[in-house]
Amino acid sequence: MSQILIRLLAPIFCLILAAFTYWQLPALKDDQLALLEQLPFIICGLAAFMALLANHSRDLGTAMTMLIGYWLIRYFLQAPLTAEPASQVFSLISLCLPLMLAVFIVLPDTGWRHPAFLVLIAFISIFALIIISLFQWQPLWFANLLPGISESTFFGLKISAPAGLLFLLVYTLGIILPLLRREYLDSSLPGCVFFSFITVGRFQLPYISSTMFSAAGLLLIINQTQALLNMVYRDELTQIPNRRALLRDVRSMGNHYALAMVDVDHFKPINDQYGHDLGDQVLRAIAAKLRRVGGGGRAYRFGGEEFCLLFRGKTPDQVIDYLEELRKTIANYDMSTRDKKSRPRLQSSGEKKRGASRRQGNIRVTVSIGVADAQDALRFEGVMKAADSAMYRAKEAGRNQTRIA
Repeated sequence: MSQILIRLLAPIFCLILAAFTYWQLPALKDDQLALLEQLPFIICGLAAFMALLANHSRDLGTAMTMLIGYWLIRYFLQAPLTAEPASQVFSLISLCLPLMLAVFIVLPDTGWRHPAFLVLIAFISIFALIIISLFQWQPLWFANLLPGISESTFFGLKISAPAGLLFLLVYTLGIILPLLRREYLDSSLPGCVFFSFITVGRFQLPYISSTMFSAAGLLLIINQTQALLNMVYRDELTQIPNRRALLRDVRSMGNHYALAMVDVDHFKPINDQYGHDLGDQVLRAIAAKLRRVGGGGRAYRFGGEEFCLLFRGKTPDQVIDYLEELRKTIANYDMSTRDKKSRPRLQSSGEKKRGASRRQGNIRVTVSIGVADAQDALRFEGVMKAADSAMYRAKEAGRNQTRIA
């Protein structure tokens, strides 16, 4: 839930910051206004550089699209839109921006080194060069190609009705498509669509493009930074916090917490008998159960088949009932193997099949749990060692048990 909130708050923060900047425009000096005009190049360029280092093709393509769009605005649209070819350039930008962003919404994030992405960028670059050349050599050619399109309005905005509907369609696609793909909602592309829409819709306002394109670049940087932090502090397989996140969180708790070590019983035979694919499925299922533990506990993957549960401000006596309930839930859960090739695409179909498999019961696993009180040791290493010793006592006593240090 926290990850979703952060992703939703990022575009709101950028929009508020852009609104505040625009509100402060009358108080800015000439050199500050000149810097504001160059700010989108700096911020979007930094976003493109970060995407390049992280090998994120989608963010790189989005940042480059915003850079090219802003450059066209600065180069061609500093004259009144009633002049030629400014009117045609404005119409073309209002149509091409959402179309280009839609391309990166639909395409998977393959990494910018992928041949398909390189071919796409080459095609876009050639297309852009042709368009720019046509505007320089035949500035009135688009006047005949797009007759009257810039004269219509979209709900009183400067943008034309076809372009406005296109922006709305692409924005909706950017929200719905990740949900259909069961991906994390990335606000970067929908946010860039939104800021571009404001730019072309209110283009008559001074410095609107500088403000909104800067906000779009800032949104890209925030989301990329969040993605990098997510890689650092989150386990890729189980999608729960990792050991590094555990050490980070413990530092803010003093010695007022309970730590539980959870180990999957007989995990090596599962890997040996069924293969590592099933072993990964088991670990993901265990992590899903740990994530729902009561008592305010937070789950972490410590390494291999070991997990940790951290209870802020609690003692082992206060969390033992929650741990016992968790242990019984895992022991009574029938895990069914999944064949990725035959896995249903629809979630409802998958749930029906998993429900049938659970009733038949393919495989069951148990866990051994040891819990320790932070007040019994001066350092976290001591608490972890005590919880680990209690967990091994649970294994020696027959496994599928919970012990207090």
